[in-house]
Amino acid sequence: MSTDKNRKELLKKLSRNLMVSVPMMTVVAVAGFNASSGPGLGLIPSAEAAQGEAEGEARGEAEGEARGEAEGSAKGEGEAEARAEGEGEAEGEAEGEAEGEGESAKLKKAVRRPEGYTPYQGNVADLRAQGEKLFNDTSLSSNGLSCATCHANGAGYNASFKNEYPHVVAMGQRDFGMDMVHLDEMVQICMVAPMAAEPLEWGSEELAALTEYSRVEQKKFIDKQ
Repeated sequence: MSTDKNRKELLKKLSRNLMVSVPMMTVVAVAGFNASSGPGLGLIPSAEAAQGEAEGEARGEAEGEARGEAEGSAKGEGEAEARAEGEGEAEGEAEGEAEGEGESAKLKKAVRRPEGYTPYQGNVADLRAQGEKLFNDTSLSSNGLSCATCHANGAGYNASFKNEYPHVVAMGQRDFGMDMVHLDEMVQICMVAPMAAEPLEWGSEELAALTEYSRVEQKKFIDKQ
């Protein structure tokens, strides 16, 4: 078989069996044809190399696309998780703020005299003696303070303390929205604010005792003026 005929037959075989493209066949024919090497020698190795290169490129493209899709999916999932976490934090903050506002409203109501309130009635001297003990009792608070912590020896009172109750108290107006404050309400405000505790029970002996001792403190304050 002539060299030209052999080359044509081999090209047909490559076209049928390897299904390479026309540009690739041209590369195979040129690289494989060598008149000094005998009929057709060197064509098939070149075709295998071309096919391997084509398959490698195809695999590379497929793997690249697969990795790209996987990375894109992972990134999308990460962004979705981040958005979900952000939304969860926002919801938690909103709930916390709502709870805080609810507690604040409860405390503002708790320090006000309830409707139909009647103070505890008892012996004034006994109430004042009991009130003095409570005035120095740190167990009434949640932070280790007592009334005497701020008001030892008549200290810590504003000038308005000399006025007859009920009167305007800056802390009551600013923090609790109270235009006028009774003395027992002032005791409750101090329980809730500086001492970070629950207000005393309205109508209780303890509240009456602290209120009566506060009258003693008020008189001392006025006498110093």
